[in-house]
Amino acid sequence: MIFLRVLVNMLKKIFFLFLFTGVFYGEVFTQSIDTLRGTLREVEVKTKYNPAIPVIKKAIQNRNQNGQFSNHHFSYTSYQSLIFTGNMERDSVSINKVLHSKDTLLAIQDTNYLKTVHFFENYHIFFMETVTKNYFKKPAKSYEKVVAHRTAGLKDPLISIYLAKLQEINFYERDMLDILESPYVNPVSQYALTIYDYCLLEKVISDSDTLFVISFQPKKGAHFKSLTGKIWITSSHYAFTKIEAYPFDKELGLSFQLSQEYEKQPNNTYFLKDMFVRIDIFNAGVGVANSGGIYLRPVMLSEKRISDIDYETRLRARDFGFADIDEDLEDEATQKTLLETYRPVPLTEKEANTLVLMDSIAKLSKFDRKLESIKILITGKIPISVFNIDLNQILYFNSTENVRLGLGIYTNDRLSKIVNFGGFFGYGFKDKTWKWGGELGFNVMRSRDFKVVLNYYSTLMENGGTQYYDRGYTLFSGEFYRSWLFKRLYRSNALGVTVQSRLTRWLTGYASTFYSKNETVFNYGFQHSLSDDALTPYAFDDYYVKVGARFAFRERYWGADQYYFYSISPFPVITIQYSRGIKGVWNSDFNYNRIDLKVKYRKDWKILGFTNLTVYAGYVDCLLPAPLLFNQRAGYYSIGLDGADQFGAMRADEFLSDTYISVLIRHNFGRMTQNKKFSPRFIFCQGIAFGGLKTRNMHDLDFSTMEKGYFESGLVIDDLLVIKGLLSFGVGTFVRYGPYYLPKPEYKTIDNFAFKVSFRVPFER
Repeated sequence: MIFLRVLVNMLKKIFFLFLFTGVFYGEVFTQSIDTLRGTLREVEVKTKYNPAIPVIKKAIQNRNQNGQFSNHHFSYTSYQSLIFTGNMERDSVSINKVLHSKDTLLAIQDTNYLKTVHFFENYHIFFMETVTKNYFKKPAKSYEKVVAHRTAGLKDPLISIYLAKLQEINFYERDMLDILESPYVNPVSQYALTIYDYCLLEKVISDSDTLFVISFQPKKGAHFKSLTGKIWITSSHYAFTKIEAYPFDKELGLSFQLSQEYEKQPNNTYFLKDMFVRIDIFNAGVGVANSGGIYLRPVMLSEKRISDIDYETRLRARDFGFADIDEDLEDEATQKTLLETYRPVPLTEKEANTLVLMDSIAKLSKFDRKLESIKILITGKIPISVFNIDLNQILYFNSTENVRLGLGIYTNDRLSKIVNFGGFFGYGFKDKTWKWGGELGFNVMRSRDFKVVLNYYSTLMENGGTQYYDRGYTLFSGEFYRSWLFKRLYRSNALGVTVQSRLTRWLTGYASTFYSKNETVFNYGFQHSLSDDALTPYAFDDYYVKVGARFAFRERYWGADQYYFYSISPFPVITIQYSRGIKGVWNSDFNYNRIDLKVKYRKDWKILGFTNLTVYAGYVDCLLPAPLLFNQRAGYYSIGLDGADQFGAMRADEFLSDTYISVLIRHNFGRMTQNKKFSPRFIFCQGIAFGGLKTRNMHDLDFSTMEKGYFESGLVIDDLLVIKGLLSFGVGTFVRYGPYYLPKPEYKTIDNFAFKVSFRVPFER
């Protein structure tokens, strides 16, 4: 979803370059879908018997066997185009006043209006065309590669790859359709009859076949990710040959129109043949200066045409690339030939004009270089020439340092695509000490994300913390806020090397080895009897070898060069790692075996929203100091920020374990009303954790264990305030109960509660 936001922002900048300044936001327009909805209702006939139901039932029953994915394997070639243009909006009264008035000011306005009309009669803002080769093999192996592309003003193929991903939608394939990174319930799917209403609009009878035209929309009072539109079903095997769909509501300030046509093949399966998508972005636009109220809103138009369908030739393993979608471009002459061959109709004069105009402007504006900067920004770093500035190192908060100011600088691909290096430094104002680190990385094989990285750092680490390979925290994850709450940290001076690589499409492996000299920055005594003596920082050396793997079955993986992106897997994503501590290597103090496990799973429900499940578990087999044991992911503050993968009412450093399991469940019920201006989302949260520590009396430290089980529940209400469809705010409350309820008189009842403020980007699923 991050890349969608980046793409839209980039296209807005191109939009602004051609037109005018003075960007402001407008209200969401809903007339088009409301009109469609009204039209559908006008033809509805309320009777006890609905003739559309038997037809839809048979279409659902036969969907899998009728669709192209019933073939064991197939391949085809697709031509795709993308147009970005402006939609002029102005009320009819203002238009007539400008065009018919002789007033000088209005004449100037009229001139501006005519200039704007003239521009959009001759140019689009953006035009792109792409040819891709597509391959599929059961059960779920698919691959799409971009072999030719032409983008007005840009040579980078990444946008072409994103276009390919945008147009993967197929109503024959899944019950849940991923449209613009949001899950919509397929109206031709199991249980769809319980949540959609259907109406037979037309029945066309011919000598050999009957065609049923049926409308669909969500049942009254149903609240789920729903579509509305029409579907054409043939009596031959009850296959659908055409479908038109729109979102029932426009919660993100944008709307789409989706149209698909399917063609019957000699083996009686139906392949997607043509597809058209229109996306209207309502929450952004440009006001034309001195124009009497002309307003231009961004519009994206996308088409896909499929040819060379082949379901007979057997596909080989080498026909499939490593990613789901990537690029394998031919030379420029071959690309030009491929585009001319598969382009269904010649370029229009307007499209050709756009290519010429944008290419000339791109040379002056360096669009490719700006796109490269945008891609680098996706990683959370600001590009300046051949260097990236790491935003995470600029400002840092915790109880030990209070505030740390610093800087992180790393090289990027503009200097070298094979070698990168850099480091960070920062100063803590409370502990009055410097932290620093550096790394040297080698990109051995980009296609497999095969990297070797050497690291050295001298910095503060979380007591009992666990680092997983797949952590990718953002400002909205809550993890950045959790670091503010750490009370027990230790200083680690470490040197090590990490190797990682994608072993298969869904499996990533990694290995690392580190030696570190460590000292707690909190008072702590280890492995001696309890006494009244003053505790002191505890120092130890550690050497370990770690191997790990991340398995994400059917996770979508797409991109170009080193910029690859992931979509949510419909199956549990498992990350497991094993660490072996070895005593005696460079004065290391401990032999131990450690196992860490993380499981993340998202389940989309047709009506009841979606559920996120996260499981953490760990095991250590011997006596170790507190920094090498397990802390819990606590996020308590009396009034704090909400984070998804953490306990809202658990105190930082409250529990310590050598064996534990924790389960975090969040169920999002989705939009609760069909009101487009105010429709909050209720999220039920449940946290459960069990753990133990066999050698509790060996640690001079205040902590608890979780043998009896820690329990908390919470309710978060999102989308109470949505600003321009871009940023959402909400509130939440968490309460702990059970064996670790905080008792009186040491604590007040309110101490068992935590109050949260949540904020998120509505594009996030």
